[in-house]
Amino acid sequence: MRKCKVTIIAIGLVIGVITSARAQSFNKGSLVANLNTGLEIFNTEYKYQLKNTNLDTIIKDRAGNTNYYFGMEYGVVKWLGLGLKVKVNNYVTGKDKVTGYTPTAHSFEVAFTVRAHLIRTKHFDFPIGLSIGGSSLTYDNNVPNNGITVYGTGSYVDFHIQPMLYFGRFGINMYLGTSGVNYSNMTTSSSNVNKVALLNWKGTGGFVIGVGLQYIFIN
Repeated sequence: MRKCKVTIIAIGLVIGVITSARAQSFNKGSLVANLNTGLEIFNTEYKYQLKNTNLDTIIKDRAGNTNYYFGMEYGVVKWLGLGLKVKVNNYVTGKDKVTGYTPTAHSFEVAFTVRAHLIRTKHFDFPIGLSIGGSSLTYDNNVPNNGITVYGTGSYVDFHIQPMLYFGRFGINMYLGTSGVNYSNMTTSSSNVNKVALLNWKGTGGFVIGVGLQYIFIN
């Protein structure tokens, strides 16, 4: 009788170990929420075209922002997820040498995301994903009595990996990727500028790095 109990306990332990080993952090029906903060750096191109001459002035530079984003993802099948991402960016700016004032620039993005989860274990998830959506940009030169605000709407895309480590349902993650934005036909708060110029600003070859927290809901 004692041997029988020992055997039953041993079988139970083996089943428990196997089940634990096969348990996966992401599966069909999983719902994952994550909140991240990060840094993004672009190669930028600003194009200024006079309507009456069709002459282009192109200025190439770099721009960087600090950002926060919230994402949700649903497991369509055990290895594939679809989601939505909302991202807020605050660009790093310096004092203008001509005006002596420091401009401000920020943008807002909403994107749909599709991700393949290449590695899935109980405590680790390794997705690779693509996010495509829209973006809006606001730039203000902050010059008193002669201020100009520039507005832009356009596209946003990023390709990323986001390894996630879990401690139960909570976890931490790292976000690494490349991104791009494109704002065509921008407008300004000055009707005179809008009449004579076409403005375009884009950022390409962006490098994104961030860290964050996530929580997983499993049906």
